[in-house]
Amino acid sequence: MAVLDSVVRLVFFRLQQFFWTVVTLIGLARDRLLYGPECFQLKAHPKPKCLEGWDEHYIQLKSIRLHYVQTGSNDKPLLLMIHGFPEFWYSWRFQLKHFSDRYRCVAVDQRGYNLSEKPKDVEAYAIHFLVNDIKELVEQLGYQKFFLMGHDWGAVVAWRFALTYPELVQKLIILNVPHPSVLPMLMTTSAEQRRKSWYVFMFQTPVVPELLIKSRDFHMFDVMMRGKKAGIRHSENFTDEDLEAWKHVFSQPDALSGPVNYYRNIARARTVQGDPICKPPTIIIWGEDDEFLTREAATASLQFCQNVQLKFIEGASHWVMQDVPSRVNQLVDEFLTAEISEESR
Repeated sequence: MAVLDSVVRLVFFRLQQFFWTVVTLIGLARDRLLYGPECFQLKAHPKPKCLEGWDEHYIQLKSIRLHYVQTGSNDKPLLLMIHGFPEFWYSWRFQLKHFSDRYRCVAVDQRGYNLSEKPKDVEAYAIHFLVNDIKELVEQLGYQKFFLMGHDWGAVVAWRFALTYPELVQKLIILNVPHPSVLPMLMTTSAEQRRKSWYVFMFQTPVVPELLIKSRDFHMFDVMMRGKKAGIRHSENFTDEDLEAWKHVFSQPDALSGPVNYYRNIARARTVQGDPICKPPTIIIWGEDDEFLTREAATASLQFCQNVQLKFIEGASHWVMQDVPSRVNQLVDEFLTAEISEESR
C-alpha cells in the first residue's frame, strides 16, 4: 500500500509539473511576442552603492567556497543568518546593522548564490550538503554553539540543521517557513497550499524557470518583491536601488540555475530521519500576508517543537525581515535575551 501511495503522489506531482510548465510557457511565449527575443537576454546591471562598504569575506570549506558579510566583533556570540530564494546576504541588511553591537553577525551567501561557489550538478544542492555547509562554516568561524536565523530556503536549512545538530544551536529563529514535516503534509491535504506552491512544481522542469526569472529584465523580481500580492508592503524598505542590487547579483554568469536547483532536489529529498522534534528553543516569526505559504503551515509547525513561540505579524509579506525590520528585530531581541525555560534544558 505504501508503494502505491508513493506512485500516486509521484504521478500527481508530475501532472502538476506538466500543467504549470505549460502555463509558464504560454506566458513566456506572450513575452516573446510582445517584447521580442531580446526579452530573454540578460542586461548589464552595475553594482549599486548599497552593496559597497560592507565587511565581506570568503571562506574555503572542504568542498566549496562561500562568501559572507559580517558585522560586529569576533569576540561576540555568533548570530548566523541564512537567506532564501531568490535572495542573498543583503536580505539581512537591517538585521546586520541592528544586532552588530551585541553579536558577531554573519550573513552567508548559500552555495549557488551571488559570490559563493556555484556547483553545476543538481545533486550538489541536496539538503544534506546545505546543512553541512553551515556546520563547516560555524566550525571554521570558531564556535561550538551559536544563534541560528533563517528565512525561506534559509529557514529550511536552519530547521534541518537544528534537527541534525541540536547541541550546536543555542536558539533558533525561523522566518516564514514551516517545519520540514509540515509542507509535504500540506501539499497532500491543502488545495490552498498547492495553489500557493505552483512554482515548486514548475521549477522541476529544465530551462523554463531560468527563462522566467530573467524574462523582461527580471520582471519576476518586480512581481515578487514589489507586487501587490506577493511584494513587500512597506515600500520604503525595498527601494529602487535595492531592486538594482537583486538584478546585479542575478545577472552575473551562472547565477540562475543554482538557486533553482534547490527546488529540483525537492522530489528526491528524504523525509525527516529520526526524531522530528526540534529541541533548541525556537521562535517562528510569520508575516501574515504570505503569498507562498498558508497560515496553517505556521501553526502546524508547533507540534514539532519542544519549546516554541509563534508570532504573527499583521500586514507583513513573506519577506518579513525586510518588510517590517523594526518589529522583527524587536521580536528577535526579546527572544535572544530571554531566559531559556526549564522544559527546553
